[in-house]
Amino acid sequence: MTVTALAAADWIQGVEGMQQKAEEIAEDPAQKLWGPLLDHVLLPFGQIVLIIFLTYIALRYSDRVIDRLLNISRFPQKKGTTLNRLIKSTARYAIYFISAIAVLEKLEIPVTSILAGAGIVGLAVGFGAQNLVKDVISGFFIIFDNQMEVGDYVEINGSINGTVEEIGLRVTKIREFSQRLHYLSNGEISQVTNYNRDRMRPLVAVTVPYEEDHDRVRETLKEITEDLNQRLAPYVIEPFTIFGVTDIQQDGVEYTLMAVVTPEEYWMVEREMRITIVQTFNEKGIEIAYPRQVLTTYPELQTSFAKAKTAHNASEKAQRPLPRKEKGNPQGGEEG
Repeated sequence: MTVTALAAADWIQGVEGMQQKAEEIAEDPAQKLWGPLLDHVLLPFGQIVLIIFLTYIALRYSDRVIDRLLNISRFPQKKGTTLNRLIKSTARYAIYFISAIAVLEKLEIPVTSILAGAGIVGLAVGFGAQNLVKDVISGFFIIFDNQMEVGDYVEINGSINGTVEEIGLRVTKIREFSQRLHYLSNGEISQVTNYNRDRMRPLVAVTVPYEEDHDRVRETLKEITEDLNQRLAPYVIEPFTIFGVTDIQQDGVEYTLMAVVTPEEYWMVEREMRITIVQTFNEKGIEIAYPRQVLTTYPELQTSFAKAKTAHNASEKAQRPLPRKEKGNPQGGEEG
């Protein structure tokens, strides 16, 4: 009975409170109704919309500002492209973070407590996310050590070859010539071979048969180097030369031509060297060595065997010692 009485009293008190609130709103609707609605609903909503609009503007125009700053700084093209993408990515994350904090404040959510809790959680996650931290640190070293830049042709860990498309704080993108795109965690990159650093040395080998006149071969190769030096002069750092005989193979003698050229034209120069060697050798009637087999028919084989047997018998006969002459009558009789 007591519980029922208390519940009834609370209900009566609640009804009286609602009646009193309604009377206050009826007496001064501008202050009691529209004031709280404006202060706690409409104004925060308008501020959140403004924050979202400013975030959109910041994301849209931050890229242009970064482009202009890098153009003013006059970085080299590849380095500027690399830094451009990295700074844009970092700025985008920073804008999102600041906007999220501002929206939470307008919703009257305790941001300080969230950040403090996030710090503790981040510390705990950090021990379990060591690879992520390693990727970020490795990304910084790759960028600031200038190991590679966007547009460079590189070989990663001795197994992946391609052009650098993007270097991020965590992931590097490498596109192969076949257009396959590799996503590599920066922490996994242990070896970088860069084909776009200052200079490259093209080496092209050509093998000629042993039967060729090698003095004539060297003269022809010398003509080829002189022709290449004239036609490819804008890309040549050290002139084309004959490196010499670099190998003696089963099918012939190997000669190597070399030079030092600008890295951007390395592949083109090697292709031009090969086609020039082939065309010039064809014009001069010089053969390029290739695997060959000699087929002999049965009659020819019999004739070869007969000649070989005859030569062998003649050789044995020539090496056989002469018979010794005995004293006395040449007819074999005794002297009288």
